[in-house]
Amino acid sequence: IVTVKTPEAVPDSPQAPSLVMAPDMTLKVRVSMGDKVVDEKLAVNSLERIADVKERIRQNFSLNKKRIRLICCGKILNDKTAIKDAKIPKNFLVQVIVNMDSE
Repeated sequence: IVTVKTPEAVPDSPQAPSLVMAPDMTLKVRVSMGDKVVDEKLAVNSLERIADVKERIRQNFSLNKKRIRLICCGKILNDKTAIKDAKIPKNFLVQVIVNMDSE
């Protein structure tokens, strides 16, 4: 029996093994942390979930993942949505809002 893992088949637990997928697009993000704003480009695979992008941002900026919200075209992007399904237009900037006040 051959088992093929897809992003949808991976559980949401932090202990779940991450899938390594070759990047096929660049995601432009603007991380807003209070008074500090940083623009960054992330090489991502369009099959990755928004939660995977949040995890990468969390690691890059030493943030709490629960405080991060990604917004594009006026919509908050859902963690379980694949990047390709979020329909982020080419060359659009994804806003990353970090709630610095909550615990």
